[in-house]
Amino acid sequence: MDISHLLLTPVRLAVEIGVVGAAIAVVVGAWRRRHGHPPALPPFPPAQQPAPAPRPAPVPAPVADAGFDVPVSMTDYDWAVRLYQPTALLSGWERRVLSTLVAQVPRGYYVCPQVRLADFIVPRGPDRDANRHAFFKIASKSIDFVVTHVQSGTVVLGIELDDGTHAHPERQYRDGLVDAAFAHIGIPLLRFSPGGRVDISGYFRAAAV
Repeated sequence: MDISHLLLTPVRLAVEIGVVGAAIAVVVGAWRRRHGHPPALPPFPPAQQPAPAPRPAPVPAPVADAGFDVPVSMTDYDWAVRLYQPTALLSGWERRVLSTLVAQVPRGYYVCPQVRLADFIVPRGPDRDANRHAFFKIASKSIDFVVTHVQSGTVVLGIELDDGTHAHPERQYRDGLVDAAFAHIGIPLLRFSPGGRVDISGYFRAAAV
């Protein structure tokens, strides 16, 4: 079987494509010689940049909270501040006793009401952990009155008013701790019951001897 015509088909196709391509090149060259280069296509418009995302509002600077070493936000305690209401520092009995004490102390002494024990009693042992635990035992406890020396600022006498709450077991534990602490640091502590006469003048007479 004669297949020569099949072998020549690709050759003829290539020749024909080449002839057509040459003809197109001649036509384009003639057009350019007559009209010049075709006008350049307009450039593509630049891609539109996306709008920048809105910047978040600046966070307010933290406010240093009294009593803390680290800055905290005011919102941490604002809810609690809204709950606070003033109240009387002293009861009626305590106010009457305060007037009596002020009249009895000699010149050079002050009477201070509702004083925290940890404000004038400080643990100073060799063990820091033991000191911390000892401090926590008295940190939230206060005494009704103390008499202080004006020039030195030291406490010379403690005064407790034992109302009905002192009969409770937990209160008796607290009173035992307070009595032991005063005895250890060498400061006298006087206790008075409701209805009894409050007189501390004997302490100052004995101290003067």
